[in-house]
Amino acid sequence: MSRFEESQFPDLQMRLENLENQNWHIQYQVEQIKRTNSVIKELKVVDLVFDPTKCDLAVEKINRYLERGFEVYKQFQTESGLVIELAMWGTNDE
Repeated sequence: MSRFEESQFPDLQMRLENLENQNWHIQYQVEQIKRTNSVIKELKVVDLVFDPTKCDLAVEKINRYLERGFEVYKQFQTESGLVIELAMWGTNDE
């Protein structure tokens, strides 16, 4: 790889990450618009620690919630892993 290509790599990587973030944000906004008559009925929070002994348990817990009909609502990166919010949606019964 030439020096020019090496110098361009970080810039291209940053642009790619920005596009991925914009795409996720647009998808999130579309989901929120679709849910105008829906509300969160139940919310679960799972701490996914990047530790080989704890990671598998958290993944199993997340998979069980997804099988029960929960959807990933938000996720936050921490120093040790991720915090994932899962939401169960339902209709607004006003």
